Amino acid sequence: MRLLGAHSPLAGVGWMLVAMAFFSVMSACGKAVLGTGLPLPLFMLSRAVVTMLALSPWLLRRGGAGLLATRRPWMHLGRGLCGVASMGLGTLALTLIPLADAIALNQARPLWLLAIAVLFLGEKVGWRRPLAGLIGFAGVLVVAFGERGAGAGMGLNAGTIAALTGSIAGAGVGAFVRRLAAVGEPPFRVVFLYAAVSLVVWTPPSVIVWQTPTAEQALLLVIAAFCAIAGDFCASFAARRAEASLLAPVEFVQVPIGALIGFFAFAERPGWPLFAGASLMMLSVAYIARREAQLARLRRAEVRPSG
Repeated sequence: MRLLGAHSPLAGVGWMLVAMAFFSVMSACGKAVLGTGLPLPLFMLSRAVVTMLALSPWLLRRGGAGLLATRRPWMHLGRGLCGVASMGLGTLALTLIPLADAIALNQARPLWLLAIAVLFLGEKVGWRRPLAGLIGFAGVLVVAFGERGAGAGMGLNAGTIAALTGSIAGAGVGAFVRRLAAVGEPPFRVVFLYAAVSLVVWTPPSVIVWQTPTAEQALLLVIAAFCAIAGDFCASFAARRAEASLLAPVEFVQVPIGALIGFFAFAERPGWPLFAGASLMMLSVAYIARREAQLARLRRAEVRPSG
């Protein structure tokens, strides 16, 4: 029982595995529903609407709209716009390249976040983390330009560009979330205001391309939205029970899950570049996360009162 307690690393890994399964199903539903001809803006709008509806009862019980008041609206706007770009481009990639490839390229977020932290957040790093980042970037190139990819028309095409650009935007989300957490903004406010920004962004194009979803499309939209919400909660539970250095490489379990779903649902056949590249990325991200955790502990030890 102790292994599954509130602060058990094993429980944290378990919650993260469940979260990754939910996110993989969400991606598969997005690929399936967009494959039926539903416009991308409607898919993204449904995500925002369901998220706000799901969170509204909690908001009302806790005191209403006053919980959403913030002194940092521009930071929330930046986080929201990066999130819109990340989700929109990542979802677009699902329609253009195999599911597992899109998921693998999306996992490059921590590599870009390292660059953002150095270039824009003023963080100082030694030589080890940049070297690990270069190894991870080599993995990105293997996934995008591997033998199977070249033979299947992959390489630097619209799908890989969308996936990579989406992962860069996702790194921007991570940077804004770090800043918002550092200044004490609660997670609920961050999530709800992101959904609000997404609603504002996706409503006009959705009106222009509107088509009433069929029963099958509506079911896929609802499943995708609730998988996203469930995945977010499971990832939050995981973060409370285990360190980021342990959880970061677990996210790469999405790659084999996506490959299996792609094989059985979409007749996609993954090859060695996918798993070789994803392995390089996983090792790189694992080292970067572990190193950041070590440095954080050292910083805490330096400011701890002596005696």
